[in-house]
Amino acid sequence: MKIEQLQLQEHGQKIGGMTLTVKTCKKSWEIQGIWWHQVLFMDETGEIPADIKIGTYIPLKRQDKVKVIVAEVRDAEYLGKPRKILVVDQYKVETQTADDYYAEADKAYAVEMNEVRGKIRHGLSCSFIKGYAEKFGTVPLPDTDRTMNILRWQEFIMTGKVE
Repeated sequence: MKIEQLQLQEHGQKIGGMTLTVKTCKKSWEIQGIWWHQVLFMDETGEIPADIKIGTYIPLKRQDKVKVIVAEVRDAEYLGKPRKILVVDQYKVETQTADDYYAEADKAYAVEMNEVRGKIRHGLSCSFIKGYAEKFGTVPLPDTDRTMNILRWQEFIMTGKVE
């Protein structure tokens, strides 16, 4: 069920079985030993505020994916205006598997290393062009030999090995 559909539900309607994304985390409070957390859920169809019974004090975070198991749509005042809110009694935060986490970390590392290699190539190319221009009074055009030399130096700088 999308948020747009939740907005159309009657006060007191019980719902569940959907996954929503936390856009913003608001306040947390305790009532008789049970913690609640107010968040703003968002999807491509809109936003809806929610009061979530978190039990112990482990607040949700922005961009958490929350699988709503048992909740109720209520008419309430939110930021001084009458709105629909979601009161979540049972939920589960969807987490990544270790494989997903390491796959994301590997991808981020590969992107970062590609950026580093590009910066090294840039520095080597600028130095080569400047030195060539100072010595010969002209700017050289790239060719296969010059490119391969720059790439060999790049790998040496990255790995410390001559290949």
